[in-house]
Amino acid sequence: MPVNALKIITISHKGHFCPPKQLLNILKIARWPMSMLNLVFFCIIAMKELLSLEAYNYYLVAAGIISMLAAIIPNVLHKKHLTPPVLYLFAGIIIALAGSQYNDFDVMQHSNIIWRVSEFVVIVALTNAGLKIEKPFSWQTWKYSFRLLLITMPLTIVGTAYLGWWFLGLAPATAVLFGALISPTDPVLASDLQTSQPSKKDLSKIRLGLTSEAGLNDGLAFPFTYFAIFLAAKGLDYGQWIGSWFYIEVLYKIAVGGIIGFFTGWVLYKLIFKITSENHHSKISRGILSLALTLLPYALAQLIGGYGFIAAFFAACTFSNSEEKAKHMDSLHDFTEEIERIFVAFLFIMIGVYVYDTFEDLMNLETIVTALIVLFVIRPLSGWIALYRTDLSTFQKFVLSFYGIRGVGSIFYLMYAIEKADFPNSYELIHVTAVVIVLSVLIHGLSAATIQKKLPEFN
Repeated sequence: MPVNALKIITISHKGHFCPPKQLLNILKIARWPMSMLNLVFFCIIAMKELLSLEAYNYYLVAAGIISMLAAIIPNVLHKKHLTPPVLYLFAGIIIALAGSQYNDFDVMQHSNIIWRVSEFVVIVALTNAGLKIEKPFSWQTWKYSFRLLLITMPLTIVGTAYLGWWFLGLAPATAVLFGALISPTDPVLASDLQTSQPSKKDLSKIRLGLTSEAGLNDGLAFPFTYFAIFLAAKGLDYGQWIGSWFYIEVLYKIAVGGIIGFFTGWVLYKLIFKITSENHHSKISRGILSLALTLLPYALAQLIGGYGFIAAFFAACTFSNSEEKAKHMDSLHDFTEEIERIFVAFLFIMIGVYVYDTFEDLMNLETIVTALIVLFVIRPLSGWIALYRTDLSTFQKFVLSFYGIRGVGSIFYLMYAIEKADFPNSYELIHVTAVVIVLSVLIHGLSAATIQKKLPEFN
């Protein structure tokens, strides 16, 4: 990336000096991709001069650029020490610099849109995760992830909620929401350390553990999010609502999500491989099938009051467990992954714009310290406690504990809860969540390739 363009980003932000040396050290490992972002930067400047176009056409051009980046960047960065969301963040900052008149983006006013976009990304990612697990109903698959789900996740929620209340001064309901939305590991951003295509056998305990954990804990964070919503809406008088919360939000909705997921996955398998004749298998549209496998279980579970995230994951697992899956699994996975890439690019470019626009608010010392404690203390320590008495090596325990990546799932739960109830300190919560996500993307994204190279030694 040319230094002149980098100076524009680093030397001045609303009148504040930002030293470029640290960024140069990070970005020089991706010179070619960053020069491509620089090209996008100058294209946008040129577009600003041509804004006699209607806003709709401008947005179409922006969507085309985002789609182009989503198609090119993951391939360019293959086997490099960088993950696509890192570049998307910088692309968002560049776009914010080029089009400052469009930067006044109030998250609270657009929470419904962000909720729906992030929701769709998580559903697609959960379907992908379910398809990648070779033996979804084997104890070996869940041997370590059950520990992460039953021990690490609750400890992370409690630790993060207490930190938010004690250190940041968040209201109790807001602090609980902070713990809930930070607890799930991200099925989208963790894909570099998850199992690969369904047809490729992956014996890595680390990959399998991260994939299965990310597949379930996005759904299991819902009861704790509802606990925060009830706390915000109904107050500290637990006796009035704790029973209904436990029986409905915990037991009923989790059970319904699992049952609907198994049922829809089984029905789709029967329709495709049993009812359809052998000659017609090759004519089945993989795209349509993957959309059905993604949307049907989620929507059905939501309609009857279950957790759609759990349903989507279990439907994909049931389909993955079928005997004839090899004919279609890779193409199903590839199609959903392409959809996921586009929406991830869009979301993280928007986060980049948001980071630029709220830079001064995000650079609060207490906010940064909180995010670092969550990423470097609470999650790793909780993971290590869960995996302490296992047969895993020290390296394997470290990776499973440390790589609890935060991202799209946290965005979804934050926007969902804000839409459902009025939370005190909402903007403070948005700021600290954004910092956690950005730091997670940078720290985990820049180190994932190095860890990936060491995984074969521990298979």
